[in-house]
Amino acid sequence: MMIAIFNGDQLFETRPCELVLLPDGRQGAIWRGLAYPLELPDHRIEMGSEAFVPSECVPSRAKPANRTSFAVIEGVDEAYVLVSGTVTDCEEGSNRLKASGYEVIRTGRYLGDPVEDFEADWFVRIVRPPGSNDSLSTVLRNVLGDQVTERDSHTTLGEYRAQLIATELASAKAREAALRVEIARLKLESTNAADTQVQIEELRLAVDMEREARQQADLAAADAQDLLSAARQDRRPPPRAGKIKDEIEIVLAALIPEVRLMRDSLNVVAAEFSNRRALYRGLAELRTAIGRLPPTWKKLKGVEQWWERHMSDGQDDGGRIYVRYSNGDRIWDVLISHKSEQTRDVAWLARQ
Repeated sequence: MMIAIFNGDQLFETRPCELVLLPDGRQGAIWRGLAYPLELPDHRIEMGSEAFVPSECVPSRAKPANRTSFAVIEGVDEAYVLVSGTVTDCEEGSNRLKASGYEVIRTGRYLGDPVEDFEADWFVRIVRPPGSNDSLSTVLRNVLGDQVTERDSHTTLGEYRAQLIATELASAKAREAALRVEIARLKLESTNAADTQVQIEELRLAVDMEREARQQADLAAADAQDLLSAARQDRRPPPRAGKIKDEIEIVLAALIPEVRLMRDSLNVVAAEFSNRRALYRGLAELRTAIGRLPPTWKKLKGVEQWWERHMSDGQDDGGRIYVRYSNGDRIWDVLISHKSEQTRDVAWLARQ
């Protein structure tokens, strides 16, 4: 997309930029290797504003008008409705679900695998309606619209960033050569007749250097545009779905077989945890527990036999593990959730 780059109130340049979603959900545009917030509807960025590293952002996906892209991860008592697009699209989907009678537990950035080739940016976690055996994908199509899968291009942010840097470098060389030409002209105006021929040759050399540098800049810009054009036509095969879930199940089976995940714990970890190290460390402590859990665990108030532990989910310390030891089969029953759902989780645990 053509983006206007401003320095205060003054237009610096206009050029095509790759669009991304910033870490806070706003739309942004990559310019000179950094992602800047995009001001709409003018399609402009401010070069003096805050900027983000492209690796912290996600590619922006176009969304057809009046249609919402979504997929569903169905759980035992809950479900994840996955949405692509901006944070506004996520909020719109959440509001539609609430208006249709669904209980929305929470929303957030989706960190899991693609589902049925659908690459999502956000999740809306809902309570499954009781007594319904129909597929949620079919039911929710009337609420959220047809399922649409808009594929991201095969171009990575790293590749495009490299092209931008190459273009900027060539442009800088062209500007340097232009300055050399100007210097040579000034020298020519001030020289005496005896040195005229020498200065003319110097000017010609500077002109040739400028022409070559500009050609390099044009070629670099053309390569970047070709890369983007090809990316819009070709599509990268999506990653194999379920990779994260497979990892979690393999780790638990191999290292902590005494753990039995309850309710939708597996979905929670796969969809919301950007780093699972603290989770594995906390569960590993259960293997060494003899009679009493380590000090990192606390008795869960109001519920007999259940213990809790705070942990990081890779983003903050809002993760929660609830455990209960089953003497009959010598297994730890484990519920993994988030602190914002503790009241609801404790009520559920009390019924188990």
